[in-house]
Amino acid sequence: MTRASRRLALALLLVSAACLPSGELVAIDGSHRMLARDPQSGLSVVLTTGAWQGIPSDLDEQVTVIHVLVANLGNRPIRLAPGDIDLIDERGFRRDLLDAGGSFVQAGQNDNGYHPGRQLDFGRIEWVGGDVASSALPWGVLVPGTSMRGYVYFEKVDRANAATLTWHFHDSDSRPVVDLTFDLYVARGSQT
Repeated sequence: MTRASRRLALALLLVSAACLPSGELVAIDGSHRMLARDPQSGLSVVLTTGAWQGIPSDLDEQVTVIHVLVANLGNRPIRLAPGDIDLIDERGFRRDLLDAGGSFVQAGQNDNGYHPGRQLDFGRIEWVGGDVASSALPWGVLVPGTSMRGYVYFEKVDRANAATLTWHFHDSDSRPVVDLTFDLYVARGSQT
């Protein structure tokens, strides 16, 4: 093998290694949809990974993107707040939620902004154009008999094999209701 062909082979190897997927969060069985339900509070949460189809199309290569559906079938108003969600990898590193700043308010109520949640340890995602902000899960109070859906964004989980997403639900008066937990695993493409 000549020196030039060795350099070319090395360059191709480096390029192909850089193109390997960095990993995607999935359930233990490899599925992209997970459900957690609490019969006491009437809360149900469906997480879906790998569902981003917005603009920018490569957003999920830069941040962890999870679609969330929260249904409140209970009898208490439930707070949806960015400071109530934790994503922690198996090494104990916390991935910051990247808040897109969307909120909602019940018709006929005053909009005083949304409650940030039990902690203020979250970042912001600011994207000019595209669907990031308009597709984000909005924060506010989810009244009984309603549901809300949208995307949540986190710092990329790319150097871990597993992570746990825990949603610490509180009612509208900041009283704890339930913690719903999802065990997630990082699926990586085949490296053949």
